[in-house]
Amino acid sequence: MDALPSIKNPADASPLEPVPASSQDRITSAVADARAAQPAWAALPLADRAELLRAVGRALLEDREAGLELMCSETGRGKTECLMSEFVGIVDMIDSAIRAGNKALAPERIALSKINYPGKRCTVEMVPRGVIAIIAPWNYPLGNFFKSLFPALLSGNAVVLKPSEHTPRTGAWLADVCAKVLPKGVVNLVQGGGDVGQALLDAPIDAVVFTGSVATGRRIAVRAAEKLIPCSIELGGKDAAIVLADCNLPRTIAGVLQWGLHNAGQNCAAIERVYVEESIADAFVAGLGAAAKKLSVAPQKDPSDLGPLQNEAQLETVQRHIADALEKGAKLIAGGKATGTGLGFSPTVLDKCHHNMQVMREETFGPVIAVMRVDNADQAVERANDSAYGLNGSVWTDDVERGEALARQLEVGVCLVNNHAITGILAETPWTGVKETGTGVASSRHAYPTFVRPRTVFVDRSSKPDPWWMPANEDLKSLSEALVTKAQGSFGVVFTLIGLIGKRVKAIQELGSSQ
Repeated sequence: MDALPSIKNPADASPLEPVPASSQDRITSAVADARAAQPAWAALPLADRAELLRAVGRALLEDREAGLELMCSETGRGKTECLMSEFVGIVDMIDSAIRAGNKALAPERIALSKINYPGKRCTVEMVPRGVIAIIAPWNYPLGNFFKSLFPALLSGNAVVLKPSEHTPRTGAWLADVCAKVLPKGVVNLVQGGGDVGQALLDAPIDAVVFTGSVATGRRIAVRAAEKLIPCSIELGGKDAAIVLADCNLPRTIAGVLQWGLHNAGQNCAAIERVYVEESIADAFVAGLGAAAKKLSVAPQKDPSDLGPLQNEAQLETVQRHIADALEKGAKLIAGGKATGTGLGFSPTVLDKCHHNMQVMREETFGPVIAVMRVDNADQAVERANDSAYGLNGSVWTDDVERGEALARQLEVGVCLVNNHAITGILAETPWTGVKETGTGVASSRHAYPTFVRPRTVFVDRSSKPDPWWMPANEDLKSLSEALVTKAQGSFGVVFTLIGLIGKRVKAIQELGSSQ
């Protein structure tokens, strides 16, 4: 396998200790260990698995200083931002995941007519698929695992985690903490880049969850289809916010700033596009630009408002999108430049953007908010939907009913009014999208088809054969005709049916007892 890239702290370019990529033998053994551990894990009652998951949450928080140190070094973000975004909500997220799991995994009793199906009962159970591969990106090196790890484990699966090659240490810490709490082999780890991900996908796994680029997601979907295994894929976004003239302007500016620049915009649900009504555009842009200029960028004494970009490729994308926008007529309101330390980049606001610019069409994944002025709300919805992606979309207005109606017109998986992306931390709420964002569903009971399959259990306690069994003689034909007549609403045939059923049962019993 290829070696992992040489990784530096993005905030100050200080080198980090190399992490070796997993060999093919290690990948094979990780899947084998998961396979061996899974039956015993699945045999535990759901309540026991849930309690062990709560113990994992407590252990993660108890050891948070070690996790924070690793995360800060790999992402360049300050400790305060890492603590708030990926540690504070762990216990609540596990509790919510357990509530969702109790609903998704509950057996379903199928109602059967005692007249038509005497002595019979039918139950649908949810059965774990077995071994789940979870391939996560670098932008939230814990949170991106949690949305799939918790339901996968609650379902009775064992898992193999593959962190991004850019944040391998944080992923390893997560796996180590899980290994200290859970039975051996339930959570396993492999490290490496795309070749390791490909090898893991080719291994005998039973489902895969992937978060990452569209190009890689397409390849994973094809390979999963070839293997006839489920895959859940989330492939990015280009989220839009619609700002209406009647919005609470100070709160809207603060909200757009938060969801556009949080984690330096390295968020699949970051607000990358804003469509603001012309009548308030000057005030909105001026306020947003002034607010962006007040934010500090790492490395500064913690807490800093923004971390750096995580890798050189992301920096190049951000610079290319800004240069293209300015060349095509955008106006730079704030930022637009690297800080000169590590991969820090100043929070950027662009005004007077349009859809011929890369910053309005392609995923930027950086601290850049592009603003386009529109005549009215209908035009804003039309422009927002003119995108290859569809993850989150929001409408900002004081007329909440109108905002809801407009939000429902957005072609997205999550629509919001006066907030954005907040449901990503709500484990009972589906996180999903449309178009090139992918078909995957993370969190909530709606995510469980990736982790479980339905198994129907049908039990017949009747001592008599069913009247439609062989032989297929004239009596069966008469019974069929009588049943059709009854289905058409004629209940006068009921006594005829009773006689025919008795005659049929007797004939079938004689057939079964013949020597």
